[in-house]
Amino acid sequence: MRRPVQERCLARVLYLTQDGITDHIGQAQIAPYLLGLARLGHEIHIVSAEKPGRAALKTRYRAQFNEVGIGWTTVRYANSPPLVSSFVTMALMWKAARQLVAERSFQLIHCRSYLPLELAARLKRRSGAKYLADFRDFWADVGIETKRFKPVFRWFRRREAGALGPADHVVTLTSRAAELLIARHPHVAGGSRDNYTVIPCCADFELFDPETIAEDQITRRRKALGIASDAPVLLYLGSLGPDYLLPEMLALFQEMLKLRPGARFLFVVNNGQELVEAQADRLGVPRAALSFASASRLKVPEYVALATLSVVFIRPTLSKAGCSPTKLGELFAMNVPIIANSGFGDIDRIIGTGQNGSAVVKDFAPETLKCALETVLGRSAKRASLRANSAEFSLREGVRRYDHVYRLLSGSQCESGGSGDA
Repeated sequence: MRRPVQERCLARVLYLTQDGITDHIGQAQIAPYLLGLARLGHEIHIVSAEKPGRAALKTRYRAQFNEVGIGWTTVRYANSPPLVSSFVTMALMWKAARQLVAERSFQLIHCRSYLPLELAARLKRRSGAKYLADFRDFWADVGIETKRFKPVFRWFRRREAGALGPADHVVTLTSRAAELLIARHPHVAGGSRDNYTVIPCCADFELFDPETIAEDQITRRRKALGIASDAPVLLYLGSLGPDYLLPEMLALFQEMLKLRPGARFLFVVNNGQELVEAQADRLGVPRAALSFASASRLKVPEYVALATLSVVFIRPTLSKAGCSPTKLGELFAMNVPIIANSGFGDIDRIIGTGQNGSAVVKDFAPETLKCALETVLGRSAKRASLRANSAEFSLREGVRRYDHVYRLLSGSQCESGGSGDA
């Protein structure tokens, strides 16, 4: 049954996302928000592109959506051949969304991520609904910097202003992204900072809660991974790829081994073990000091609970101005401090020794890394305050901010009726 809410001030929302609900990012960064918003009374219909072979997950999420009254239309996600498949996926999403707009009266088109932005702009013209652009990252800029087919990404970059231009409001992951978009496209959302809302990637603080992890679970996990009960653990959580600075992360671990000779580097990843081991061999990091685990989202907190600290090193380029790693909220919720590099997203504002016992490094010189480690390891006894000081990364706060935007755009004037926690 749908949870009771204190007051219903409905926004009727068509939600477009190329990222699938059954993708890792959909499970962590789409479904929890929408379930929370639906429990507050908003009427939501999702159009998403889903990858094949995930029938069980689709069944699970469809049941959850039905419980709170969320409609869900799926199209097949295509990924081959490169780029052409993206146009195929957008064509399928357009067909589904156009039919829904013809059949129903939506107050708001909420478009998440980059490629469907043009679809949302066209749907606004068709329906007269307000248009919320949920700008997740500078996808075209990333393509220009790092991908093949650079002329195609430059073409998308030139079309960015037209896709964003009709937006009534913009959500960004970082303040830097909002400032960059205002400078780049001063006509978007009236050119007013008031029409931008920053909502960083949030974490489910109910799932990522150190109080729910028993000591015997930690003991079993350490034993299974061959990690001594008293060994300090540096954690890397998430995917590996060109945006993540693996050699620099291993250099940090080398300095940690000098300070804590029994330390282990735990990678909780779904890819890249061979890449890590090859790079470790090149740098002289012993393989025996490395551990690897792959976990479903529900099991991730058990592995995070093993960590003494974590590392988040990301390419500090202009295209990463909008970067808000999901892992930040998950780590802070579990009272795990981090060492991050300067220059991506809002990281230089977020990280503070007093606020979250963490440190930002301006470079990767051995002495810089050593100093950061000494700072973070020296505050290990004060970790319990990290979670309390990180409410801006909680799902509760993320849902509250989206709820505010929905009410603003739909004309609702009443106060929010609850937390909306999923």
